[in-house]
Formats: sequence, structure tokens, C-alpha cells
Amino acid sequence: MNQRYREAIPLEDLRRLVVRASGLGSQTPFGRGRSGTGRALDHLGHVQIDTISVVARAHDHILASRVPGYRSEHLQQLMARREAFEYWAHAAAFLPMADYRHALPRMQRLAGGGRHWGHENREEMARVLDRIRDEGPLRARDFAAPPGHQGGWWSWKPAKWALERLFQEGRLMVVGRSGFEKIFDLTERILPEGVDTRPPSLDEHARWLVARARRSLGVFSARHVRYQRREDGLGGAVDAAIAEAMAEDELIEVHHPALPPGLRWYADTAGLAQAGRRIGRGVRALSPFDPLVIHRDRLLALFGFDYQIECYLPEPKRRYGYFSLPLLSGTRFIGRADCKAMRRDRQLVCRHLALEGTSATAHAEQLRDGFAALARMNDCERVAVERVSGIAEHEARRLGRALTQPLA
Repeated sequence: MNQRYREAIPLEDLRRLVVRASGLGSQTPFGRGRSGTGRALDHLGHVQIDTISVVARAHDHILASRVPGYRSEHLQQLMARREAFEYWAHAAAFLPMADYRHALPRMQRLAGGGRHWGHENREEMARVLDRIRDEGPLRARDFAAPPGHQGGWWSWKPAKWALERLFQEGRLMVVGRSGFEKIFDLTERILPEGVDTRPPSLDEHARWLVARARRSLGVFSARHVRYQRREDGLGGAVDAAIAEAMAEDELIEVHHPALPPGLRWYADTAGLAQAGRRIGRGVRALSPFDPLVIHRDRLLALFGFDYQIECYLPEPKRRYGYFSLPLLSGTRFIGRADCKAMRRDRQLVCRHLALEGTSATAHAEQLRDGFAALARMNDCERVAVERVSGIAEHEARRLGRALTQPLA
């Protein structure tokens, strides 16, 4: 069956599979409220944390895009109930507590002296641990800087480096946040009873990674499975797990002219069986760190959408704006919107709406609804669109006026 499928899968079916696997195929794939938030997190495997807050922070944005009525406190409730925890996926993230044991390989690698960006000062780490053990949960601000220390981004005081290293090694966990500042406590005081803390074998860990990719990516290469993971021997173990999944008919290898050569691509067999199901057509403004778009090569290959977040570029090099959000409609990316939530004025400002391969009339109503949803996500009461590009100038002016609106 695998051989028969190799050449016959239309690109649109692959796109449908990917959108549905990412949790964006319908309006309420996971339900609502805290339970819907928990199911979304379990399905995705992680939601990335990012410090940029020109619109809702990445973790809130990702969940709000999939859970109608989502509020930030839903995620905090999962943390308080020890159903979620903070650690590292490919970046800082919230993860399901049920997956805790699969964070252990990274923790063990770092605790054994593995390469990491954080300073390793064992004496300072011991002092920090002793204080937390004696005093309870603490923040970086609860530790004094040495005389003459000049603070700043990546010029952290020794205690801050120690806290982060202890967190990465798994000896501390985040019990909560004050504003956006992490509060740390001993891991043994945070882990709930019954959580599995047995380190997985390399083969078991690889099989788990492949199963997670089948569920939340749908279409992927081995490189996407092991993205930003550096455990020794993992590459071979992932290849073996993929071969095992193919032998069980859980995965098939796919070929399509849109997929670049040099990588072997795989698709979830069960997901392909659902490829004919309808995908919702409403426009969603996604986070730049959304799981659907985080693998830029995969996004370009499958959707023909060449996306780069430009906040890290000097302003003269930006084409679309500081924080442009990908705009998804069904299985197509129709452009990007550089947005900022002016929270004091309760207004969502789109400084640049750049449309691609679409007309103003084709998506005007969907764009209006999509901007309204983004505004509500950011507690804004009004949308203002300042500039539209990618369509005729007279259409751009008309669309900009139509999208500038108070919310009902």
C-alpha cells in the first residue's frame, strides 16, 4: 500500500492533513475553557513561550487560536493543578505533565556537563539550592547581585545564571510567575504524585517523538522530529522508529514535486484517511511561533509561504513589519499582518496588511472576522488598519476602511 500511495497524494490532501494535525481544521477541535486548553496542550505537545508582547504572548496566542473563549488563567490553572509544566521543547515552552519523563534526556545530558548557553557555577548553584530549600519558592530578584555588577539582557547576576542552569538540569521547576518573572521551587516539591519519572530509553524516546510528530505535524521529515534535540544517537534511533512506524502502516513515505529533494518526507496514514474532510475557511492570524509555522522549510514546501519574523532584523531590512502574523484561510496562507495591541487605548492597530495571491473581495468578510477575533484576544475594542498592500491601490483603500471597525 505504501508504494501505491507514494506518488498519488495531492498536495491539497497533504495540506489538509497538516492543518488538521495542527488543531486548526475546525473552530472547536478541543472544546472550550480549561478542559479544552488541556486537550489542546496534550495534542500539540507544547506551546512556545516568548517575551514579545506587542500582541498576546506566543503561548496565549497559540492556545486562543484553537480554543474559543480561551483566557490566560486557563493555562495558569493547569500549572497550578500540576497538569502542565514549564521546560524546553525546541525553545522555552509549556508542556503536558504527562510528558515529563521525556524531558529527562535533556535534563540528564545537561546535568552531566552537556553543552548549554548558561554559565555553570556549581558553588553558586549550591547556594541557590540551599536558599530555596530553606526559604521556599524564590525569584531571581530575591537574590542580591554582587557589588559593581552591571545588569542587562544576558548580563545576568550569578544567582540568575544559577537558577536557569538548575532549571535546565531539572533540579528546579517553575511553580508560577510574578508578572512574567519565573518563580522557582525544588522539583521534588512540585512534581505531583504518580508522575512517571523513569528516564526513557533512547529507542523509547525516539518512538515517542515520532508518535508526537504523527499526531501534531501530520507531514514531516526526520529532521523535524528531532528538531533542536542533541541527545547522542538520537538521529539513528529516530530513523529506526520511523521505519518501525512504516512497517506498522502508521506512516507512509510521500513524494511530491513541491517537496524539496534531499529529505525523505512522511505522512500519518490515519490522518490521510481523513484528508477529504472539510477544513474551516475563516481567516486566523497566527503567532509567529505557532506550531504550524515554526518549521519554516516545511511551511515553504507544503504551503509555498516564505515566512520570516522580522523583529530581529534592522528596521531598514524589514519588508512587512516588526511582528507580522501569518494569515491562514483554510489550507492557504493569504498574507501577513503587522499588528500591535494598543492596550491603553483598547485598539488593535494593523500597521501593514500584506496580502498574497488573493483579491480584496475574496476574503474581506473573513478578514474582518479574523481581525475582530485577534482584537478580542488582546482585550481590544476597535481595529484600525493603516496600510494594505498586495492588491490594487483603490481596492487597498476600500479594504482598509472596511476592516477599520469598532467591535460589536
